[in-house]
Amino acid sequence: LAVWADGTALLTEKEFNELFDAAIKEQPELQGMAPSFMPIIKQNLLNSLVQYKIIAKYIEEKGLDKTKEYLEKLEQISKAVKQKVNVDFFVKEFESSVSEKEKKDYYDKNKDRFALVARGGVKASGVKFDKEADAQEFLGKVAGKVAEFDKLVKADAKLTKAMQDFAYVNEDSRQIDQILKNGILSIAKAPVVTIIKVDDKNFWVVKATEKKASQYRSYEELKDQLENAVKQSKQGEALMKKLTELQQKYGVKVKEAIFAPAQDEKAMQAALAEGSDSEDDAEQFAQDDSQEVEKTTKAA
Repeated sequence: LAVWADGTALLTEKEFNELFDAAIKEQPELQGMAPSFMPIIKQNLLNSLVQYKIIAKYIEEKGLDKTKEYLEKLEQISKAVKQKVNVDFFVKEFESSVSEKEKKDYYDKNKDRFALVARGGVKASGVKFDKEADAQEFLGKVAGKVAEFDKLVKADAKLTKAMQDFAYVNEDSRQIDQILKNGILSIAKAPVVTIIKVDDKNFWVVKATEKKASQYRSYEELKDQLENAVKQSKQGEALMKKLTELQQKYGVKVKEAIFAPAQDEKAMQAALAEGSDSEDDAEQFAQDDSQEVEKTTKAA
């Protein structure tokens, strides 16, 4: 397919075909290319291989492949390649099949993470009362009369001030008390008006007007993706278990403390975590630490 000036082979057809087959194997997406594109792909590969051969000949003629820098770089890359091949073969040791039940269980447990189309929830609003008796009195006026809820609230300035629109409450809702959120999510049917007790001084009369279920992509729709996900999950668990066993078998001990935060950094983190009473103190601590680092750097 290509020769040097003296007529010796630069690239044989056999060598090219072997490299082409290897490229196809490494990049499966090329297999799906239309046949009309194959000549272009082969020509591009041929041009690249010829260029690599020319570069290699130049490097040899110049003796660059004998230099210390070249050899160090080659060794570095060789180690990296060997490390990758080691990992590839180690991973292959833990390949496994996936049953239909495993895929279905994985879907049911993780569908909120990868199959969610639209988050459902309960559309709600509520009025907060300090006393349960007052909450019960208001509930008596609106129980079974959801339409009366807004009218009564608007007619009373005190109730209007205590009223809050929660919009749609779901598991992702953050700006709402956890007990109140759980109470709203436990509502089975809407529309309804009910009381939710948060604590002895917080009683909410909640109006729920709609409850929507979350929407998900179906199991059948994600079946193929699930097989890969379950394989990776099982493989990952098996890998970590084996690595732990091997670490114990080979008596490997890691000096984890060597990268632990410095003592002054730990002190700062502790102060911030505890919610220091004075932000100024924390800021001064950081400034002092920064100045100390600067002094050390200059000295070095």
